[in-house]
Amino acid sequence: MSLSHGPSLPSLAQRIPILAVIALLLSSPPRAGAADAKEGVLNLSNSSGPVTTWRKESVGPWGKLEYFPVTLEPPASHLWEALYDERSYWNFEKLEQTEARALLETLGLSGETLALIDEEGVWVQGPRGLELEFGDRVVESLTNENRAALARWFRLNSSLFFSKTIINFEGGDFSFFENGAVSPETLALVKRYSFSRRNVLSLMDRPYILRQLGSDTAEKERFLRSTFSTKGLIVRLILDETTDLDSVIRYWSCDGLNSGFEGILQGVALTEGINKVDLVQILPPVPRRYLNGFTNLRDVSPTNTPDCFWTSVQFLRHQVSPRMLDPVRLMHHIEGDFERVETDELRFGDLVCMFDESDDSFLHSYVHIADDIVFSKNGASFARPYVLTLKSDMLSVYLDESRYRFEIYRRKLSH
Repeated sequence: MSLSHGPSLPSLAQRIPILAVIALLLSSPPRAGAADAKEGVLNLSNSSGPVTTWRKESVGPWGKLEYFPVTLEPPASHLWEALYDERSYWNFEKLEQTEARALLETLGLSGETLALIDEEGVWVQGPRGLELEFGDRVVESLTNENRAALARWFRLNSSLFFSKTIINFEGGDFSFFENGAVSPETLALVKRYSFSRRNVLSLMDRPYILRQLGSDTAEKERFLRSTFSTKGLIVRLILDETTDLDSVIRYWSCDGLNSGFEGILQGVALTEGINKVDLVQILPPVPRRYLNGFTNLRDVSPTNTPDCFWTSVQFLRHQVSPRMLDPVRLMHHIEGDFERVETDELRFGDLVCMFDESDDSFLHSYVHIADDIVFSKNGASFARPYVLTLKSDMLSVYLDESRYRFEIYRRKLSH
């Protein structure tokens, strides 16, 4: 469920005492357990998973920001049934069985693995083409090189299966599974069956690990929540004696496309003893509503769900449009409202799209916030939240075999 930030605020004169309370609350570390997982919102407990070890400040046209990392785990309500599927299989789409069997040899699978496939593998025609079902012995016989070769073929030739099966870990490490997030035995399984694709750490044997967990449903849930964990940021704007308030307001107003936050900053600046405001109070209505939340059913269509592009292209809108899920070409949504710019100086609200250089296919998009901070959502999964995060963390799941280019789009003032 998405986040709601309540009705509009009263006048500046009325709101200063209110803002003092808000700013005081937002200048303190989040209380563990303050968020309700049943509402699809992060529980900010540091009892497991990555431990916060840093806090940074950034100064620029945006003013002075301070930020630190948090881990966002999907609530149990967003772990849909298919994620618990324990069937190990590969999808070869339109290939015939003889072609798929020959392909496995060219991908470098060992004679032992091929013999096990011939002995216990089951070839079936699934709803999306040819599938090969197999058991534990096949999984255990694969090398990391085999998994990388298979993942590359699926990415190029069976993209839907790839997106459902291959999971990339942000940051390229196992921090989401450490510090008691899962049992030591589960962590050992994750480490054993993960593999590298260039600079990306991936997992493709989720069904196998689930089978090894047997009837321990609680551990299965912990494993899946850790698997789909996402790195986010708590970001605050600092207003002190060095702040040029007019310049700061100018930056965050995005040439007038973002408004209504000015009184908040002025109120904080006028309140003695308060000098910080959470960035969520400055963001436009759509990201303010969804930040740190997860996709809910009212935002989906029968054939599509919100993804990175849905998230980024609507950043400066006052409300989301259901038409953004229509099956039309991507540039249809860009050409009317945006113009492409060639610049090394990104502004707040700039839409950045990533395209595969080999075939010009769309890969990912995000919104520039300030410095290395971006607003994004990793794919269309219900288990992936809308987050403020570091650009480097966001890109850590895309640095695989593909080569991509960035294109920057800036919203037209008339829209």
